[in-house]
Amino acid sequence: MSANAYDGSAGTVLQVGTLNGSVELGQRARTVRIVPTVTSVYRDRVPEFGALSAWAEAALDGGPQIVNIVGAAGVGKTTLALTWINAHRERFGHAQIAMECGGTRGQGRSVEEVCESFFVLKKVTHGATTLTAKVDLMRSLIEGERVALLLDDVQSAAQVLPFLSNLPGLLVFLTSRTPVPGLAQYRPRRLALEPLPSDAVRELFAEIVGDERVSAEPQALDRLVEICAGSPLLASHAAGLLHDDEEMRLADLAERMAERGRLAALEAVHDDVARPSAVFEVVYRELGPAAARLYRTIGLHPVRDFDDGLVAALAVDDPDASAGLEQLVRRGVVRRDRRGRYVMDDLTHEHAGLAAARDLEPGARRSVRERIGDYYLRTAIAADTARRWKLSPLYAQEAPFPVPEGIREQEPISSWYAENMPAILACVERAGRVWEGAAPGYGWQMAEATNAYFTAVGHGDERATLLGLAERDADACADPDAQARVQAQWGEMLLGQGRLAEAAERFARSLRAAEAGTEPRGRAAALEWLGITARRRGDAVSALEYFDRALPYLDPNRPRSRALMHLHRADAQAVMGDVAAALESYRASASVFRQLAESGERDETNEGKVLVGQAELLAPTHPDQARALYEQALTLFSADGRGYQEAKVWEALGDLDTDHAAWHKALEHYERLGVGDAAERVRAKLG
Repeated sequence: MSANAYDGSAGTVLQVGTLNGSVELGQRARTVRIVPTVTSVYRDRVPEFGALSAWAEAALDGGPQIVNIVGAAGVGKTTLALTWINAHRERFGHAQIAMECGGTRGQGRSVEEVCESFFVLKKVTHGATTLTAKVDLMRSLIEGERVALLLDDVQSAAQVLPFLSNLPGLLVFLTSRTPVPGLAQYRPRRLALEPLPSDAVRELFAEIVGDERVSAEPQALDRLVEICAGSPLLASHAAGLLHDDEEMRLADLAERMAERGRLAALEAVHDDVARPSAVFEVVYRELGPAAARLYRTIGLHPVRDFDDGLVAALAVDDPDASAGLEQLVRRGVVRRDRRGRYVMDDLTHEHAGLAAARDLEPGARRSVRERIGDYYLRTAIAADTARRWKLSPLYAQEAPFPVPEGIREQEPISSWYAENMPAILACVERAGRVWEGAAPGYGWQMAEATNAYFTAVGHGDERATLLGLAERDADACADPDAQARVQAQWGEMLLGQGRLAEAAERFARSLRAAEAGTEPRGRAAALEWLGITARRRGDAVSALEYFDRALPYLDPNRPRSRALMHLHRADAQAVMGDVAAALESYRASASVFRQLAESGERDETNEGKVLVGQAELLAPTHPDQARALYEQALTLFSADGRGYQEAKVWEALGDLDTDHAAWHKALEHYERLGVGDAAERVRAKLG
């Protein structure tokens, strides 16, 4: 069944408001039909139709009068309600009425027009001059009668309450993106409309485009179904485009929608009346100035979810950003998810991007993108509390906007990184695009700011993606210190994955870059990592040589550097079998770490590593002492959010006493971190 396909005697039909209708006056004056066109092709929604029919029966018998159909833009809420009303119009002999309630002006922009049209059709002479008086009069005329009333795109209970009645006969349909608050006492029914199933979308394409064409390109059809994602709006417009252009291949349309964006690809071939974005355009045009600005800004945001911190950062340039966000939330354009983050539906986000491209000058778009990118870089730096030397000059600067409250105090490693990583990666990628105003230095600085996070939680694929972009950025900057920093981070990731030869090559590259640079700490770091890698490969002699070469480049003002060097020398001495020398070096390292702790600069992770090193040496001869040291280390790693180190300690505790419970704990951690080889090793121990 397609839009406005009616049969039988409909009585008087009137389409009004912004819905591009016409007036048809029939012979009968008793039945009034004021209905709009629908926005997409209707597909059978049998369960939903059945639910509406059952609730209608209950309403006519005195049950709840309100049905709130909730769902994302373009999912078919209005189409479902209108199709049901049209199919059951004989049950509502007095009137079938639809009103647009979109906008922010009280009752909605088309309510008064509908009231006046109703009075004309009913031949009612009245003296009502205000909107309130007209609504009250209309309610008195429909009270107790069989009436189906659709209030489309409802924003608040205030738009609904004037039409409600204590008498049976009235059935009120509300459509909204989110449930309408303030109506609980009326026991509204709620129907959450989900996207169409894939089979229904396939049937739609076959029906409109033709079986022969869709059968000829089964893979392209699969891709189109996936791209449309159950949206009747997208599917109907895409199928309509293929119907109108018999030369167009399904594969070409799928590629166009994937590359340009779904709405943008379909917009290019529609006139102003039939554009698929019309349903979004109505909402956009009704927004206040602040909300419209934020709407366009979100369209330029690389992903469709964001946090309060971004809005606060935007408020520096636009003091009304928070007020704009409030309106977007009220309108259901943006919703808040369980994590407290703001989310825009994917099609709405696409439209917001189109609106930004159309309504903002290139310079304004570039400025918005720069502010968004700056927010993520500056906040990542603020959240990076790792006790390592930093190369980026931004660590010494205050951000030009308030960073999220308490982000520096979040323990363990800030969850802010995980929640915002998709946006971070997208911003780094965008910063490298010349045609979007490349931002040299953005990539390598973001890699530095996220290094401690990735070291703690793993996520090798995301880290490798970011480092690849950062490496390209550092090379483009021709900055040897930045190149050294990025290569060292590559090596650190590979070392953690046990890929020792590849790690050694990256650290060697880091050293060569650092030798061409001006930052001595970069040279010290590269030599230190080369020593750690040599020790991991069993070459303790080379490891000690690298550590000795690093000593002159250590920062004399950072005692932590000395503590770490004692730790690394101890690890190498342990590999050589010099237990006495190793224990002495561990004690020297522990002494410095204790001093740091006393001065308020405790380094839980490396302090824990010192304890683990001692425990490993004592385990064969003093297992009780080793167990106590492991347990102390476990507490420190847990406090610092170091899941991988926790896993290694649990495994060591299992090895110490053949403790299956400890091994299970280790396995749990390894699996959560995605460290497959280590997890498999523990499974073998468990048998």
